[in-house]
Amino acid sequence: MPSRMKTMDTPQNRAEFEHRFHRVFELVQQKKYHQFPGTKESLLDVRLLPNGRLDFLSVDESARLIANTMLQFANFKMPAATDEHDQPSDRTDGD
Repeated sequence: MPSRMKTMDTPQNRAEFEHRFHRVFELVQQKKYHQFPGTKESLLDVRLLPNGRLDFLSVDESARLIANTMLQFANFKMPAATDEHDQPSDRTDGD
């Protein structure tokens, strides 16, 4: 069965881009996002301009990927269970 890969939903404008980073910053402040080694530096390097907007020049690829991925996971809908997974297996342990 071929997998159904979905492309990443990327921001279409500056407002969407900034929204993704503000969501990540909120999750970090609420301690609901725990960084793995190497990503913390990318998020810490993201700066805000004096007017509160995101400084695009401070965003690297890793930080951008984190922001896009976090929003993608937040909007992820679990697929409905299929009959294959609902039915008990006929296999016995030790086959």
